[in-house]
Amino acid sequence: MIYGDSLHIDAQVKQSNSASVPCVVTTISDTIIKIDCTAQLNPDIGLTLKIPGMNILTANLLWKKHDEYGCQIDYTFHPAVIKSVMERLDRKRMVAHAC
Repeated sequence: MIYGDSLHIDAQVKQSNSASVPCVVTTISDTIIKIDCTAQLNPDIGLTLKIPGMNILTANLLWKKHDEYGCQIDYTFHPAVIKSVMERLDRKRMVAHAC
């Protein structure tokens, strides 16, 4: 189930001993997260994602298209977790648009 599509959530991605690099989460579903990242990620190495308001996620790369990556997370999101993240994101957008 897709919980958020066409998102723009600033996050961090990290592989093994490398430094964290910025990425943008564009889609969140119950088991897949799509990110845009200009760094060259290695498809043979697992990764961690740090999304604001969430615990650090572990995932594996499924595919790459240009700077977009599909990441399969290691567990299924509970709908309440995603709902909470989406509500916080909506509040941030409303505040940004009000300024």
